Amino acid sequence: MNKRALSLGLAAAAVGAVVMYHAIAPAEEVRQVVEGKEIYLKSCKECHGVLGSPTKAALRKYEKIRDFTDAEFFKTKKDAELLESIEKGKGRDMKGFAEKLSKDDIKAVLVYVHTLAKKA
Repeated sequence: MNKRALSLGLAAAAVGAVVMYHAIAPAEEVRQVVEGKEIYLKSCKECHGVLGSPTKAALRKYEKIRDFTDAEFFKTKKDAELLESIEKGKGRDMKGFAEKLSKDDIKAVLVYVHTLAKKA
């Protein structure tokens, strides 16, 4: 199997896993992942890292910053809690995005962030 075919297969499996997790229409899920990634890369990557793992500078500055590649993190937090953190912010370190992003955009970011978790 060539690298391209393997990459496409892995990407399809990741989207499929997210679709099953959230139990929404596949086309809607794909749209949310794509839009969520775009928003994440504009608004979140500076601290949480391009691939969901916090940058070294962010780890030094924010002791409680979350690593979205850690699948265990998503087992301990409900989506409602995560949506609230994105909307309202978290403590003094993370600003809220309720005034900058629509509820649909915030939901898309959450759906995308779920795709960053490494599967065990």
